[in-house]
Amino acid sequence: MELTFPAQLDRIKTGVLAQADTLNKVAAIYADAMEHGGLVHVYANGHSRLAVEEMVVRMGALTGFHALLTTGLVTFTDVVGANGIRVNQAIERVEGLGEVMLNEFDFGPHDALLVISATGTTVAAVDMALAFNRRYPHHPLIALCSLEQAREAPPKHSSGQNLYHVIQSAERGILLDNCMPMGDLSVTVTGQTDTYHICPLSSIGALTIVQSLNELTLRELDRRGVRHPVLRNMHLNDTVDSYDLWVRDQRQRYAKALNQK
Repeated sequence: MELTFPAQLDRIKTGVLAQADTLNKVAAIYADAMEHGGLVHVYANGHSRLAVEEMVVRMGALTGFHALLTTGLVTFTDVVGANGIRVNQAIERVEGLGEVMLNEFDFGPHDALLVISATGTTVAAVDMALAFNRRYPHHPLIALCSLEQAREAPPKHSSGQNLYHVIQSAERGILLDNCMPMGDLSVTVTGQTDTYHICPLSSIGALTIVQSLNELTLRELDRRGVRHPVLRNMHLNDTVDSYDLWVRDQRQRYAKALNQK
């Protein structure tokens, strides 16, 4: 039987490498936050939470990332019932949640926000970006989503905007493309029983962007002469001198964000 999906990964590789200049700009923003004891706050909903988990917390992870994940927007793997997919999708359409979530944290002068959404059209993600832009207009606002879909798909938010439009209007807005095709699904199987569209690329693209930024951010911090905590591989018993230091550094950064003066 024919296997075509691995070839689709070339789309991700080519698309990420084409964004090298933009990735370096974002890495400099990340480095500014981390060098000054601040945070890059990371919001996601739905499957996009997987990209956040690559930053907080994972072996090879840098300190300085703070997950903004709320249970109602990321817990749907029960499929049905109180934590089922239809409940999650209903919450995703509620406007005003961005302001409520931002009330729980203080953003420092060097902090930034990364909003992750596969499509760039999810109401909750757009709502968070809009709320942040109103509250912190001079802070960096970064979106990781599909450039094509966020730019061309009809908006679902009452503002008439997708993440693409919010980034365009932000003073320090940057959009990173997860390189997925419109609709995300990359493989078509035409068989005897039906024609099937499968194999989404958005998560793979987002994870590739996330790890590319980890590399570039650490290189930038090192270029500045800043030694930064990195969580070593716990499966190789290589955390003796790094785990406690990593957690202590992260705790200090979180304490500032949770101060809520």
